[in-house]
Amino acid sequence: MPQFTVSQDAEGIFRFKGELTIHGVEYLKRFLDTSFVRAKKISICMADVTFADTASLQLLIAFRRALKPETEWNLLELSPELEKILEISDLKNSLIS
Repeated sequence: MPQFTVSQDAEGIFRFKGELTIHGVEYLKRFLDTSFVRAKKISICMADVTFADTASLQLLIAFRRALKPETEWNLLELSPELEKILEISDLKNSLIS
């Protein structure tokens, strides 16, 4: 059972909440693959993500790199915890730019 949840708000932004860990990486992969297969714009809010391990970060980076060039990727409102993890791991530019 994943330790995080995903909801979608009225503007179409997907809101991740909880911990993104290897225990939920299969769920996250299925969610990304099915939810954004034909999307022109992807907006994910990470304000409520309290932790992310390397497995989940690698999956998000691989997913982003596999997107078609015309697909818009927006990672929004990083939580302080996630901001720190991305800075320490030097992966911020891989997910946000």
